[in-house]
Amino acid sequence: MKQRIITAIIALIIFLPILWYGGWPLEALLVLLAIIAVKELFTMKKHPIRTPEFVLTSFATASLLVGNHFLGSNEATFNYSPFALFLFSAILMLSLTVFRYDRINFDDVAVFILGALYIGVGFNGIIITRNISFSAVLLLFIIIWSTDSFAYLIGRRFGKHKLAPHISPNKTIEGSVGGSLVTALVALVFNFFFQPIALRTIIFIIMVLFISVSGQIGDLVESSFKRYYKVKDSGNLLPGHGGVMDRFDSTFFAMFAFQIVLALLSYY
Repeated sequence: MKQRIITAIIALIIFLPILWYGGWPLEALLVLLAIIAVKELFTMKKHPIRTPEFVLTSFATASLLVGNHFLGSNEATFNYSPFALFLFSAILMLSLTVFRYDRINFDDVAVFILGALYIGVGFNGIIITRNISFSAVLLLFIIIWSTDSFAYLIGRRFGKHKLAPHISPNKTIEGSVGGSLVTALVALVFNFFFQPIALRTIIFIIMVLFISVSGQIGDLVESSFKRYYKVKDSGNLLPGHGGVMDRFDSTFFAMFAFQIVLALLSYY
């Protein structure tokens, strides 16, 4: 636990100033983390890193974060330029099943393409939210961190009914529900002082609960990945926390949920 806390403090000291500054430093950091996450995916799958498919998966992932810098988004043909780069990478990867048929198959490519989409869109959500405002992206991380902390504390004290015993035996329904409800209160207090997103109170609470629950599902999905690949952690970059995918599992799903909310509310 001591190592976990020390790692978290050091990570926050590095991450929060970059998150506050935004711009290219944040994009550069997220691209680096995304490529490390791709490496973790390949390692869990026991697939070699020094391969064309790793390069293409990394490129596909990075394109979803910063692809708009390479193709003009003002042209009608390239309105979705990051996704165009992603599709180009996917086509090349599928072609490898022809020219490297003895080393890569369709199942491998499916995992790599989905992994690039999962990691790339997840990290891109941080950029999108930071572009709204620093307080908006900070709100999302507060929701994620608060849910994680209070679900753990409430689950230890009051937890009796297992949430998903076949995937994560220590998580409880009481912890999950309690963590989300307390997080809604924490988010309301934050919103009262900083008002990062102009929403009616009831809509704001529903949004927070949706993001909180989505983050918890993301955590369980990552546990399911690791159980399938028979590994304890996705990596060892962060002592006490595991790898990048371990640390950002809730974040990815929370960002997915937030983008859904923004789309439904036409907030963009």
